[in-house]
Amino acid sequence: MGNTIKAYKGFDKDLRCHGGFQYEIGKEYEQESAKACDHGFHACERPLDVFNYFAPGTGSRYCEVEQSGELDAIEDKTASSKIKIGAEIGI
Repeated sequence: MGNTIKAYKGFDKDLRCHGGFQYEIGKEYEQESAKACDHGFHACERPLDVFNYFAPGTGSRYCEVEQSGELDAIEDKTASSKIKIGAEIGI
């Protein structure tokens, strides 16, 4: 079994990411592979890094997530082939 990391993901007000993918709290999602800045489910291991992608005060929402499967990290974010959307958190 692969590694699982706890991370933080930002969304727009409708729980969509920049690519338009629709998420739901408590659901798990899977893709075949992950490549940072290209494909997969992206999240940040440090909570404040999420603000680089979804600024506070703009209607953004944030959740704790668990990333697993194939992992590929670059700079301040990690792409994964699997993600579980956990609890919504405030600023």
